[in-house]
Amino acid sequence: MIKALFKKEFIDTIRDKRSVFAALFGALFTPLLFAAMMTFNIEKARSVDDIYIEINNAELAPQIVELLNRENIYNAPTPEKGKTFELDGEKHEHSKITLTFDEDFDAQLSNGQPALVTLNADYSDQERSASIRRVKRVLEQYEGAVVNMRLIARGVSPVLTNVVDLDEQDTSTPGSKSAIILGMLGVFILFSVFVSSTNVAIDCSAGERERNSLELLLMQPVSTFDVVASKTINTGLFGLFAGTLSIALTAVVVPFIPLHKIGMAFNFDLEVALTMWVIIFPLAFFAAAFQLVTTFHAKSFKEAQTYIQYTIMLPLIVPMALEFSKYKHAALDYLPIVAQQQAISKLIRGELTDLTPVIGGFVVTLLFVYGLVLFTSKSLRSEKVVLGL
Repeated sequence: MIKALFKKEFIDTIRDKRSVFAALFGALFTPLLFAAMMTFNIEKARSVDDIYIEINNAELAPQIVELLNRENIYNAPTPEKGKTFELDGEKHEHSKITLTFDEDFDAQLSNGQPALVTLNADYSDQERSASIRRVKRVLEQYEGAVVNMRLIARGVSPVLTNVVDLDEQDTSTPGSKSAIILGMLGVFILFSVFVSSTNVAIDCSAGERERNSLELLLMQPVSTFDVVASKTINTGLFGLFAGTLSIALTAVVVPFIPLHKIGMAFNFDLEVALTMWVIIFPLAFFAAAFQLVTTFHAKSFKEAQTYIQYTIMLPLIVPMALEFSKYKHAALDYLPIVAQQQAISKLIRGELTDLTPVIGGFVVTLLFVYGLVLFTSKSLRSEKVVLGL
């Protein structure tokens, strides 16, 4: 009976172009968005933007001005209005940072006294904080160089100021480094599974109720469990289809992400793709079962649309909540969403050696699916749920 009901549900779904488009959109959008974000952030991290600051009494400290220029920090008057100003026929943005050397800067420096330099800026502006740090770094470099020269002039080796000689040895590999950035990849794939099944879940529950076809279906000599199970399988297959496309497209776009520019690497081969597909397999049906619980208990189609928006946030909220809470327990590795997110994260880092949590998470997630299907089927025996009262 489930087979016949599933066939009916599947035919109804593919006739709805919105459901098919939603599945394709969720599958294609997330990998492309991830690749675009990664490429943009990598290029932005590698590029050093020019900074324009106003330097007062620059002639008193030509060495510092030269060091600033080497770090792409240039002198320009602060515009009277706004941030933009024109230089050599081109428009630039001023950082609104002012560096002022004291009138006695040269004399103070020659006498071995602390030379006064005033850095004027809005420290509460987050966009300006990076520019402030770059300016301060140049001043600290100059100060260190002057201190070393003063020690040498007095016959003191600068080595005496080094109390600890720290030798940092980075044991990370290009693959493990990439895991820091590609950690979002697993969340994006899980997100696509949840997003792509939303339209199907709403249409076959609250949608059928408003079309008065749900009541007619339940009047047939079929069990409510078979009805809910067929709807869960149909909805889950659309989520799994989206997840499969998302993994396939990710394998295509990852080589185009310039990870090598920041010393990182990630080999998204067939084995990784297949392992990732096995990991998300039970989650697709969990997402379907959970969304059907939500939409069946909504009193209207619009209410179901509102409620289901919260379900697609689960792949984002659950891992984030665990990360911020710092709560650790072995049982968490077997719970739906957490088990899949952890497994994909380890897979990306190349640390997925113990398959026990993967298999355990697979089984536990399917048990959750069975429990949700059973709960929804019992709920459909109530007229309040069927009629949306």
